[in-house]
Amino acid sequence: MGRMVFIGDKYLASLMELIGVETHTVFTPIDAEKKVRSLVNQDDVDVLIVPENIYVELSARNVRFKKEGTNRPILMVIPPLSGATGKRVEDLYNLVSQAVGVKLQLGR
Repeated sequence: MGRMVFIGDKYLASLMELIGVETHTVFTPIDAEKKVRSLVNQDDVDVLIVPENIYVELSARNVRFKKEGTNRPILMVIPPLSGATGKRVEDLYNLVSQAVGVKLQLGR
């Protein structure tokens, strides 16, 4: 089995270490981008965990979260300590709408 790796702030990193996840603390979006690019190219990383705020920053920079030609690592986006923004749900909604070919309507 491959590695589970968390990239994020020191507070969430401490929590992830408690459950046995390998952690990498980053302080800027540039640090996060470098670390993601490095980890995506490693064959033994199966799950990449990032907080939603970092996911949003890196998505804006067009950072790829998967190795070209594979479906690894699995990307897990978790809410930051400040609370979820809903950006990941919006991205998933757009992907599913595109896949089925119609604009879906979210139930509220």
